Amino acid sequence: MQRLLRIFSRLLLVVLILVLLAGAAGYLYLRRSLPQVDGTIKVAGLRGPVEIIRDIDAVPHIYAEHTLDLFFGLGYVHAQERMWQMEFQRRVGQGRLAEILGPGALPTDRFLRTLGVHRAARSAYESLSPESREVLDAYAAGVNAFLAGHSGSRLQPEFTILGVQPEPWTGPDSLAWAKMMAWDLGGNYALELLRSDLIAAVGPERAQQLLPGYPEDGPSILPSLERSEGYEQLAELGEQVRQLAGFGRHSGDVVGSNNWVVDGTKSVTGKPVLANDPHLGSRIPSLWYLAHLSSGDYEAIGATLPGIPGVVIGRNRFIAWGVTNVNPDVQDLFRERLDATGTLAEFQGRMEPMQIITETIKVKGQPDVQHVVRITRHGPLISDAINANNESRPVEERPAPLEPLAFRWTALDAEDTTIDAFLEINQARNWEEFTEALRSYVAPSQNFVYADVEGNIGYYIPGRVPIRAAGDGLLPAEGWSGNYEWVGWIPFEELPHIYNPAQRFIATANNRPVPAGYPHFLGRDWAPPYRAQRIVELLQAREQLSIDDHKAIQGDSVSLLARDLLADLLPLLEPQSDDERRAVELLKNWDYETRGESAAAAIFEMWYLHLLRGLLDDELGPKLRERYESRSQATLFMSSVLEDPASPWCDNTTTAEQEDCAALALATLRAALDELKARLGSDMASWRWDQLHIAVFPHQPFDNVGLLKRLFSRSIPNGGDSSTVNVAPFSFKHPFEQRTIPSYRQIIDMANPDGGLFIHSVGQSGHILSSHYADYLDDWRELRYVPMRMERVTVERDKASVLRLEP
Repeated sequence: MQRLLRIFSRLLLVVLILVLLAGAAGYLYLRRSLPQVDGTIKVAGLRGPVEIIRDIDAVPHIYAEHTLDLFFGLGYVHAQERMWQMEFQRRVGQGRLAEILGPGALPTDRFLRTLGVHRAARSAYESLSPESREVLDAYAAGVNAFLAGHSGSRLQPEFTILGVQPEPWTGPDSLAWAKMMAWDLGGNYALELLRSDLIAAVGPERAQQLLPGYPEDGPSILPSLERSEGYEQLAELGEQVRQLAGFGRHSGDVVGSNNWVVDGTKSVTGKPVLANDPHLGSRIPSLWYLAHLSSGDYEAIGATLPGIPGVVIGRNRFIAWGVTNVNPDVQDLFRERLDATGTLAEFQGRMEPMQIITETIKVKGQPDVQHVVRITRHGPLISDAINANNESRPVEERPAPLEPLAFRWTALDAEDTTIDAFLEINQARNWEEFTEALRSYVAPSQNFVYADVEGNIGYYIPGRVPIRAAGDGLLPAEGWSGNYEWVGWIPFEELPHIYNPAQRFIATANNRPVPAGYPHFLGRDWAPPYRAQRIVELLQAREQLSIDDHKAIQGDSVSLLARDLLADLLPLLEPQSDDERRAVELLKNWDYETRGESAAAAIFEMWYLHLLRGLLDDELGPKLRERYESRSQATLFMSSVLEDPASPWCDNTTTAEQEDCAALALATLRAALDELKARLGSDMASWRWDQLHIAVFPHQPFDNVGLLKRLFSRSIPNGGDSSTVNVAPFSFKHPFEQRTIPSYRQIIDMANPDGGLFIHSVGQSGHILSSHYADYLDDWRELRYVPMRMERVTVERDKASVLRLEP
């Protein structure tokens, strides 16, 4: 018996050693794909040497004698650190996900091929200036120089796991991802569909209550004018595109960004200070990549997008800039009348031929799929993607075919020179050059704030915003009459802008850009005013602000939403139990700080969820409610309902009794407390908001694959809510996960070339074995930054590695 035990023990030891050796071998195998950051690499395509100094915070400082070599170097570095991310993003833009993910991605590919993002990117490439095409080509050459020396196991582990070998990079590949970013920042078409279905469910008057306009007393960026089922499926398919693209957030999620700039008289440094934090979907690796580019007269530092050349948000030695989303109405759906052959569309009494394109979609493990795309004068018939996807369903489950709907969007136009604008902004030295660069900007329209070393500050909304012959784009319009055509763009000089305002600061938070009286229609889907109100309040609280003051504003977690709603909710309550009384007392004494350790924040946020669903479920049903509840208008709707304790919205129409808002408030508070006790225990004093509220960073595509999700994805407990400056909305689809985040933060002091701070959410590397895969995550949550090093002496002092690329 003892001999058998000894044999068994030895066998077990051998197995353990083999497992450890296999693990070690696998680890060493995967480490071969980590980027080389020291030494010299010979590459084809350079005019001269490129030096890449990575500092102690993993930020690369790329130096070149020739500007085109600079972009070659950026392409090489992006590929080193983020090649899988770039490959996945490229496949999103091309509609080629099913080729590597299988038939589950086919509906998304159909939609993307119908939308035609990569078709538009190819045509946009031809419309660019020769200088911008040279930059795109140089960047692509840098990516391809990396790929020429790396294949198979020398690429990131995702390529090995999925068996993918990337094709050469091209200029249109870069432009396609820029357009997908515009897609994420748009979404007006989804609101048109939602509005239509809300009207069908509750009528036009009550639908308007659910989608209220911007509050009349809400702040404007410019304080004055100085100068059907099928619809549900279509909205869901657009949502799938957003999720598979890795944008993280859902199309209706409360989302926005903050930026502000103060002039030198309002800054303790005597020069302007500019701050920015764009709010986008969470993901790993980060959407952004920090970099510094320097070549002769060309120098810029800030946030870059892997796959695209240039600095998107940041500074050079003369100016700084930051952006938030305007969300103008630049998308329309047109209902089309087709002939019996399905190849002609009616317009003003005549039948016009449509453009017909046959797309071949490769599907992993299955035969190729042929998909026919039809395009009218208004754009592609995106309804065709829905109808084609429904054909795979059993006959008895197929809905009626969706009527022909064409999609008009500025980013699909043949000419799109937005990349021209960004490359010119990178080199601008003053307000005149900056605004001249913005003339080339097409989409997505952004609130640009500006500062320069001379002490000036400014603001401009660039981009193509349509002028309509009639209508306001709030609902799908008839395409056959010609009555609702786009007849031009708002002239650049008439787009909202301001320079050196008397109030000495400019702040934007996706709020209404202009007050009443502006002569053009920009849109109506602005973020609720809470963040804008709070930022302005904090900027006005001090005569002069320090860098630490700007940090504190970016990290502010006071919920004005909670303050406003509780002012109406708490007087309605007559608590019946000890738990209810304790909860009410906590809320009455709360300072509205939604820090992670707050029990009151946990109670309020859970109550908000139950209360909103209590208001909506009986009227809208679960499916329509799910599409609506995370939209920013829902907070304004709830606020208006609670102003009237007898509002009919508070009555549960499924019961015989007539309930008022007091009854609903108490019932939903009880339900919220019951759920909190089930999830956090019975000791209310120990409850923490960050025990529920978790910021998640999903990996694409492995967040959907059990063990791989645990290896590749990340998460961290967090505070905040949808209305806080340090924005942290929770997903209604996945309560209480935070899937929209401040994706990048910067604070730039124009008094010093090294006077900048920045950070993004997870880490610089996209390689799971890199020490920089998620090393920013704690700093991101705690509002810590890394310095923007521009001076060469500072870079040399803090360097961690040096890589030379030589021709």
